[in-house]
Amino acid sequence: MFKKHKSKRVIKYAAIHGVPASEETKQKHLKKIRVSTKLLQLLLAVPFLLFWSTVIASLERTPLTGRWRMILLSPEEEDEIASHLAGPGWYKSVGDILAEEGSPRIIPSSDWRYEWVQDTLRKLEASIPVLSREPELCPNWMQSGPETQPLPPPADFPLRPRPRGSEYLRWFCESLTNKHCSKIPGGPIPGPPYSLLVVEKPDSSNAFSYGFGPNGGSGIVVYSGFLDDIFSRMPLQWEAPEPAPPSLWSRLFGGLFSKPTPLHAAPTAQQTAELAILLAHEMAHLILAHHLESLSSVNVIVPGTLSIVSDVIRVLIFPITMLFGPFVNDAVAQLGKVGSGELVKISEYCTSAKQEIEADVVSARYDSLSL
Repeated sequence: MFKKHKSKRVIKYAAIHGVPASEETKQKHLKKIRVSTKLLQLLLAVPFLLFWSTVIASLERTPLTGRWRMILLSPEEEDEIASHLAGPGWYKSVGDILAEEGSPRIIPSSDWRYEWVQDTLRKLEASIPVLSREPELCPNWMQSGPETQPLPPPADFPLRPRPRGSEYLRWFCESLTNKHCSKIPGGPIPGPPYSLLVVEKPDSSNAFSYGFGPNGGSGIVVYSGFLDDIFSRMPLQWEAPEPAPPSLWSRLFGGLFSKPTPLHAAPTAQQTAELAILLAHEMAHLILAHHLESLSSVNVIVPGTLSIVSDVIRVLIFPITMLFGPFVNDAVAQLGKVGSGELVKISEYCTSAKQEIEADVVSARYDSLSL
């Protein structure tokens, strides 16, 4: 910068005062000006190139829907999240979330409601591999008659685990060398079997999913209010259990010491289908790794972008704010923080709405293949 300014002054001084200068000297100073200009442009372009390179490198296609999304979390950060939530970590994290609403009452695993929800969830999990091999497992999806359930066409973007950058690089190199490489590598889908909690909360007819990764690092929380809504529309049936073979004691003294056999709940197929629709929606959030996307968007992308924009604006208006002292500059910075907080809330709402619609689409496909 200083050499460029000095070269400009030399050329300007020679032109004004008529100082003789050789053509070689002029070209030398002009070359310095051009080099300095290119260096300045390069310095200004480097941050933009790094920013857009990071954006492009973080783009990926969402499985099943093909929506472009950006996840700015490194594999190490993803592994750290998964290891933190694995095992009892998921229950601790979800317990902290539930504690914000008061003291939750967890329905024990021996309760018939928990067993019903768990059995339905495990049956849905068994159909997850179908989403990654729809053309093979559902080849006759168009040949559905009036009495059979219609099936969706195979997805253009089948369900596959998110490969690492090194796996992408290896796949790309093998493609360039004409080696056999039919698809991007990937292993089993992380997640199932999912963790489960059923919370006693009659006034909440809802559920939510949380977490990422295998070994119980992701799971679903179901509120009892949703189960109550199902049974309010379709009354619950109670059945007597199958009688056990009588023993010798019961044959001799059964009439004297026999106790009435307790009835057990028997949800109908329609009630189970209602529950499966809710569970499939929450499973779609886990399958599509929406938790990672929300973390990346709310905690990295939006705050980082707003911080850069606010710093640039403060630098541009600093010649004006410095005239009024440091208090005005601090007030402008505080105003930027408040505004960025509101923008983060708006971004979180938009991301959540987008993910809810996507989960509805994927759960409809999943229900048609599993129910």
